[in-house]
Amino acid sequence: MIFDGPSENEDFGFEQTNKDSALRYMFRTAPLRNLKAAPAFFHNGAFDTLEAAIAHHLDIEASLRSYDPSANGVPPDLAVGPFDGVLAAGMDPLLQEPIELDEEEFRDLVDFVRNALFDGRVRLFCLLIPESVPSGMPLQTFEGCE
Repeated sequence: MIFDGPSENEDFGFEQTNKDSALRYMFRTAPLRNLKAAPAFFHNGAFDTLEAAIAHHLDIEASLRSYDPSANGVPPDLAVGPFDGVLAAGMDPLLQEPIELDEEEFRDLVDFVRNALFDGRVRLFCLLIPESVPSGMPLQTFEGCE
C-alpha cells in the first residue's frame, strides 16, 4: 500500500478519504469500553498493552520521540512512519503538557479503564474468534476473552 507524504510512509488519516488538509492526522478513536478485550491499541495497533497506550497519552511528545516498535509488539516487517508531521500539526491543548501521575494513580487509572469499563458480555463475541486466519497465522487470546 502506498501511504501519504513525500516518502509515501505517512498515514494522513481522514485527509486521505475526505481530501481536506484540515483533517490530516485525525483518526476515529475507539471508545474506552471493553478495552480489556482489545488485542492492541490505536488505529494502527502501535501499542500492545493498555499500560503503554495510557502512558503515551500522559506525555505524547516524549512517547513519540522515544517510540520503539519492537517493544510494543509491532511485527518487524512493519515500518513506523515519521512523527515530525504529527507533532507539527499540533496536539489538543489538554494534552500538550505532560501529565504526572504517581505509580498508584497510574495503576488506578489502568485498573479503571481495564475493569470498570468492561462488560463481561463481550466474552460472547470471543467465541466467534477463529483459531487462525486463512494464512494459517494463529490469533492471540485477548485478556478479556480468557
